[in-house]
Amino acid sequence: MLYNIWVRQCVPQKTRIYYNVKGMIPMRNFLKKALCLCLCFCLCMSLGACYSEDNTWAAKHGDDVMPIGAYIYYLSSAYTDAGNRVSANDKILSASIDGQSAKDWMKDRALSYIGAYYYVCDQFDELGLSLTDEDLASIDSSANTFWGYYKTGMENMGISQESFKKAFAEYNIRAQMVMNATYGKGGAQEIPESELRGYYTDTYDYYTYMYVSKSKSDENNNSVAITDEEKDEMLKNLNDLCGDINGGEITFAEAHNNYSYAEMATPTYEAPATVKKENVHENIAKELPGMKDNEAKVVEVETGVYLLQKLSLEEYLDNVMADEDQRKALLSEYKGTEFSEELLEKGKALSGVEVNQAAIKKISADKVVTNKDQTGASVAPVSSEEADGASSAGEE
Repeated sequence: MLYNIWVRQCVPQKTRIYYNVKGMIPMRNFLKKALCLCLCFCLCMSLGACYSEDNTWAAKHGDDVMPIGAYIYYLSSAYTDAGNRVSANDKILSASIDGQSAKDWMKDRALSYIGAYYYVCDQFDELGLSLTDEDLASIDSSANTFWGYYKTGMENMGISQESFKKAFAEYNIRAQMVMNATYGKGGAQEIPESELRGYYTDTYDYYTYMYVSKSKSDENNNSVAITDEEKDEMLKNLNDLCGDINGGEITFAEAHNNYSYAEMATPTYEAPATVKKENVHENIAKELPGMKDNEAKVVEVETGVYLLQKLSLEEYLDNVMADEDQRKALLSEYKGTEFSEELLEKGKALSGVEVNQAAIKKISADKVVTNKDQTGASVAPVSSEEADGASSAGEE
């Protein structure tokens, strides 16, 4: 090809001289490449104006850097906390909490969570604790499991998986270990076993039952009441089984199987379980206090008949206290809420935490809300795919 086009276009026709300079770059290609370079430069400058390393972190403590996504996660947690402090008739974001607007309260609460994280880390080191391979695997497993459920909503808010792992999974494991070291056996504030037992027996009931309805299906598959004769037969059979249980002749499970076989039906069966007293059905709750451990009783109500057995909570509790993992779980249930609030208070007062106020200010409380008209005591989950987009200070 002859690279002389741009020359002949600039010279009059009569005096046009043709040049054939090997390797000369055509002007239109030159201008095209120059324009591309210019656009590329402008784009880079534009992106540089939007993205800044200063917006990627929320706080620092020692050598640790808290990513901005962790702050957003804690802000989301603060929104849930706010919902539990606002009346069901009031919009969360428009409410006041402890003399503050809900939005300001949420921001302060999120910063308290960051402080609590660092306080836990400091305590973790002071107590000489360390994360084993099993602990690290547990952190990864917990983060991955929950991330599978909440990935979309969190990413929409600007929370990366690594930020979630740090703010949620790692924090929880460390906090649990600090609590166990503080309140568990040999801890500086060890909770006596008698206190744990007292909490458990005051909180739970332990029982099993089967329930037989006073209704049956007719030939058209409609529900109809059983006859008086059928009810009398039902009560006789259940009372016989009750007597056999109390006499030690059969177990409750055997009684259920025998009844099912004899009647060619399967009554509702509730396997042995501990249940919080507040969650026990009123038909059962009113009977248990007057029953002895392992006693069975027939309880007739309007819609059916229960064969109920109260089980020994003390015997069950012996097994709980003998198992280290179950004991820790009980300690966490008993002391967990109080300990969590204590961590937040300690976090507020923790010194040596550098907060990136410039980045924090760019995160609106609205950004973690799926429904801005949400009222108290019923907060929408962060997993909703309708979550608002992340703030401009969110993570890349």
